[in-house]
Amino acid sequence: MIKILVTGASGFTGRHLVKHLNKNTEIQVYCNYRNSSESHPNYFNCDLTDEESVYKLIETIKPAQIYHLAGSFSNDYNTDYLNNVISTRNILEAILKAKICCRVLLIGSSAEYGLIKEEDNPVNENQCLNPISIYGLTKVYQNHLMLFYFHVHKLDIVMARTFNLMGKGISEKLFIGRIYKQIEDYQKGLIDKIVLGDLRSYRDYISIQQAVKYYESITNYGISGEVYNVGSGLSLRLDIILEKILQENGLNMDVIEIQNISNKNKLNINNIYADISKFQSLIAINHTSNF
Repeated sequence: MIKILVTGASGFTGRHLVKHLNKNTEIQVYCNYRNSSESHPNYFNCDLTDEESVYKLIETIKPAQIYHLAGSFSNDYNTDYLNNVISTRNILEAILKAKICCRVLLIGSSAEYGLIKEEDNPVNENQCLNPISIYGLTKVYQNHLMLFYFHVHKLDIVMARTFNLMGKGISEKLFIGRIYKQIEDYQKGLIDKIVLGDLRSYRDYISIQQAVKYYESITNYGISGEVYNVGSGLSLRLDIILEKILQENGLNMDVIEIQNISNKNKLNINNIYADISKFQSLIAINHTSNF
């Protein structure tokens, strides 16, 4: 029985990943929460920003694989540094201290690429990292932690650099989450219009169900120390994505109100989408057919 630890298991991605992994009867999934009231022998409360607590967690479970999904995208430096960088460092240090053989999947972000030019698309993993948000910056730090622990300590680590996820239940801080929440409120009669900002940008979206399958494949087959883009490889304008979600919910663009609020302090990337050829090559080499 393979022991797998999923951090941030109660989050949007965590819930979908745990559900997916539990379909495999040959693995035992352990879930890390923070401040959870769940009572289950495979559920563990642990503050990942506390080094000693993380060591106790790793020492107790001794996982063969860790999917490190826990993190934050508040764009507050202290918050995101603790949750994205310190938590990662604590996990990697705990593996060293416990002297266990463990494959770790870290979750990066397209926010690491940041300021790109139109001609840089589709963006591949060798693109210069040029973040323009605090969140993206802390994810770059996380990437460097991976490289440091891989090269210096020979830890077995891979990274999935995720573009944009799509699915109900995603955070309302994100474009898709705001749409779903406002659709729910509109259908309940709580609001008269669904209010959104500029919809002229292009982005790469992948369903959460597909993304967790990618994560599993990268964990099982990825080359240690390497980064793999996770996306659809397609560039879609936000208004097209919006229309599709509205149609799925029996609505049309008549319910939308556009408020173009300019933020002079925010840099906007008009178009960014993933080159997923590196992941596709990984799948082809290992003859997996779930995609």
